[in-house]
Parts: sequence; C-alpha cells; structure tokens
Amino acid sequence: MLGDFDSSGALDVADIDLLTTEVQSGNNTAAFDLNNDNLVNGDDRQVWVEDLRNTYFGDSNLDGEFNSSDFVVVFNAGQYEDGVDGNSTWASGDWNGDGDFSSTDFVAAFSGGGYEIGPRAATSVNAVPEPSGQFGFVLAVLSLGLIGRRSR
Repeated sequence: MLGDFDSSGALDVADIDLLTTEVQSGNNTAAFDLNNDNLVNGDDRQVWVEDLRNTYFGDSNLDGEFNSSDFVVVFNAGQYEDGVDGNSTWASGDWNGDGDFSSTDFVAAFSGGGYEIGPRAATSVNAVPEPSGQFGFVLAVLSLGLIGRRSR
C-alpha cells in the first residue's frame, strides 16, 4: 500500500514519522517520493496526510479529524516548546516536520482549515471553510501551553 513505509498494512503514525525522517535526511529515497517529482520533501508529507490518509495536519491521533482531542494528545506528551531539539513526532505535535512541537506547528495545522469541521471529504474538491473562532482557540491553547511551561 502506497505510504505504508513500515509494511504494517495501515497508514499510521509510524509511517508519517518515517516519511518525516526521510524528508529531514535529504536523501530523496524513491520509495518515499509520493508525488513522483524525484524529491522527498514537505509536498510528499502533504500527499501522505491529505490524499493517502485523507486527514488534516494537526490530526495527531490520526482518527480522521482535527479537533480538541488532538490537543489533549499533544499537550499530554509535554513537548510544546520544551527546548529539546528534534524530540517531537507527529503524535506529540510535530505537524510541520521540523522535529519540534512549537507555534509553527499550529500555523501548519490551522492553515489547512480543518479544525472541528469533521472528517475530510473523500473528493478532490477543496471546499472553502467558513470563518470560525479558530484564531481565538489557537491563542487560548498557546496561552495555556505557555502558562504550563512557566509553572514548571
């Protein structure tokens, strides 16, 4: 199955983490080139997340939706701006693929417009999301993360 890099029979967190490691390595291994452009980069991660797994950046538990349960998962992992370089994975908040869970991961996740809208439609048509309170929610989550860091 395309994108099942660990041959487990499922497109799971291990696969997106393997793809992310390959992107970071710069090796451009053909098996990880999901869009056939002879490069392994963020575009391949986008193909894996949006096209193959049919979900959104930010869906840390890969249940097909990007919602508040994903924040519970990543904040319980305790890696938000923890000062340890490269220790984060998809499930602990590294949605942009740089190895760390920081505010840039929220930008990557919320720019996809999938927060709290349910599962991604199985069509190739991209709907324009209606304006919502996403920005306020992001600020609240970031504030809680910063308050939690200061109290440690």
